[in-house]
Amino acid sequence: MSPTTKAVNNKSSGGAGSCGLPAAEIVLYAVGFCCPAAYSIYCVYVASLENEIELLGGKQNASALIGRRMDSTDFEWTFWKTWFKNGLFSCFLGHVIVSSIVRRCLPKYKKECFLAYSLLSLYCVIGLKPLALLTLHNLLFYAAAVLRSKLLCWGLGTFLVATLNSSLFRVLQYRLSGSESTYYLTLSITAISILRQLSFSLEVCRRKDKRVCSVVDLFVYNFYIPLAFLGPVVTYDTFQEHFNNTPVVDRAVRVCWYICRVTAWAVITELACYFLYFCALEQNSPLFESLPPLVVAGIGYLQGHFLHVKYVIFYGLTSALAILDGLETPPLPRCVSTCYSFRTTWKYFDSGLNIFLVRYVYIPMGGSRKGLLWQLLGSAGCFTFVCYWHGGHDNIVMWSVFNWAGIVAESLGTALIKTNTAKTYLNTHSLRNQRRMKAAMFAPVATLLIINNLVFVGGRQAGSVYFHKLLTSNFPVGALGLIFSMYCSVQLIFELECLFYKKSKTE
Repeated sequence: MSPTTKAVNNKSSGGAGSCGLPAAEIVLYAVGFCCPAAYSIYCVYVASLENEIELLGGKQNASALIGRRMDSTDFEWTFWKTWFKNGLFSCFLGHVIVSSIVRRCLPKYKKECFLAYSLLSLYCVIGLKPLALLTLHNLLFYAAAVLRSKLLCWGLGTFLVATLNSSLFRVLQYRLSGSESTYYLTLSITAISILRQLSFSLEVCRRKDKRVCSVVDLFVYNFYIPLAFLGPVVTYDTFQEHFNNTPVVDRAVRVCWYICRVTAWAVITELACYFLYFCALEQNSPLFESLPPLVVAGIGYLQGHFLHVKYVIFYGLTSALAILDGLETPPLPRCVSTCYSFRTTWKYFDSGLNIFLVRYVYIPMGGSRKGLLWQLLGSAGCFTFVCYWHGGHDNIVMWSVFNWAGIVAESLGTALIKTNTAKTYLNTHSLRNQRRMKAAMFAPVATLLIINNLVFVGGRQAGSVYFHKLLTSNFPVGALGLIFSMYCSVQLIFELECLFYKKSKTE
């Protein structure tokens, strides 16, 4: 068979990654990934038992039903769980009731009713002064939108993000909030609110008809209760398009699926916190540094999945409420075990934020239309904004730089593979061998990707422990063992992609 014919067959079959392998080989990969992962989780369980008193203080506050204490050291999970019980659940339930009444009795006044309920809910949850500050932000962005100055919009957004991280403004915001818990809630609302305000003002600036939306449109969009607290990010063009669309029947199944999924993962997560103290182990620095590599690997594996599950729960709940109102929300975060490259992780974990960045940062900076250099500069702009929006802490800077470096390496690799020399070489191998080579190339990438994400989750000090324990400790045996396990993981991902590809072809 000629190289040209092979290339055509390669393309039509979905590429090397979509080529199936023998069943025995797939079983070997499943064992090579699942067994080390399961054993490392067991090691975390044993370490949790051995250090329970040091980590959580003994049995005095243990659950009567389970007989163990819960690991509540993860601030984000505990914070949102507490607020859900103390105010957000009532807000969400009230929104569903108001939405149902408006849909049946007052469809012409949907915007006005939603805005009134949103203002009332925010007043009850965060108070008058923080709400007044958010209102001021809205008015400033609306003025920038009326002036149709993209530079002014970005300047205002940059300044407001800076106020979130300024010690002077922190004191002011804390006084406005009245309590530490309300301060952090207001901080979260304000941070995601700035993204929506930027989206609204930039959409108005890019319109050719010179028509300006009313200030009510901005308030309805920015204070929309299901998305006001947790996200996900929905750009204004999507919000405006779907706000008054989609019949209830079409979204009932999807909403039920989201609610069931959220409930199941919430229960599993709560139970896991009684038996696996991976958060407490990581935050106890002296103990964490003394743990053997297998335990550290298990902690890292659980931390990655915990981050994913948290946002499936957060976004799943709020998306279900938004879907009831006819909105189209971004897909839920993709499982971290199915992400083997920097590109796929960034694209599929937080799809809403990715859409925002592509639409307002990446494409305006040139994107892929002007060649590889502008594409890489656009990616750098996206990560610069994300780093700045997250506070610019040292671990966020490291995470952003290595993410961008990973994307640069992958982009250069993709460009290299497209050369005639590379194509000629690849076409001398079967599709199965091409898949094996592709997995071998992505295994080290996936390893570094995981460690980089753990820097984002746990901080720079925890990241250095992960790097030392997983790669440099017991080198080269430990590093090669981890890379082989990741090779097996990448092959399993390819197999799933192959199955989905065949299913899509039959449909």
